[in-house]
Amino acid sequence: MAVKKEDPEATRAKLLQAATHVFAEQGFHAATVREICTRADVNVAAINYHFRDKLGLYFEVLRQSIAAIDPSSMREAVKKCKSPEDALRLMISGMLQKMSTAERGAGIVRIVMHEFARPSPALPHVIEEVMRPNYQALRGILGRILDLDPDDRTTRLCAHSVVGQIVHYALARPVIERLWPEFEWTPKSLERVANHISEFTLDSLKKRAKKKHK
Repeated sequence: MAVKKEDPEATRAKLLQAATHVFAEQGFHAATVREICTRADVNVAAINYHFRDKLGLYFEVLRQSIAAIDPSSMREAVKKCKSPEDALRLMISGMLQKMSTAERGAGIVRIVMHEFARPSPALPHVIEEVMRPNYQALRGILGRILDLDPDDRTTRLCAHSVVGQIVHYALARPVIERLWPEFEWTPKSLERVANHISEFTLDSLKKRAKKKHK
């Protein structure tokens, strides 16, 4: 009786699914090819066939995860806003929702946490594909509100302050759940958080702008 061969695309998909979980749990360095293949229920040679090696698999996991939380559509919407204040609110809301609710969003956040703690060769890819475009768009918005160049030190400091508030909810969820157990991780609740971050930030920016023009 002939043994039925599994569809190569099905094998590839199983590897990616298993690898996403393992990399999110353990990071690139601690994850092993054997464990990924065991979870995917495929032969170890399948990684070499589909991705060449562990790093190739890791890059593909990152690529697909990034695509799942692709912020490019959000940045296009931001460009159409009538005011920089509206653009800031939209960007904060979009980033917070994508990072805190989407399944792949949570996975990529955990992978990035491992990258921060112990960088892999993929870190430049994460920065260029996800972080830099958002960082540039955010500095552009803040620069308009502050009437400063996007590269101005104050603009950059404000950008990092905004990102810090958003990332807190994405990365510190286990802590928040213990400090604030009543908090609900729903789109509606996160929208209220986004509104708070927006208003908190805009109040500070307006005060800075007034001081600049005095």
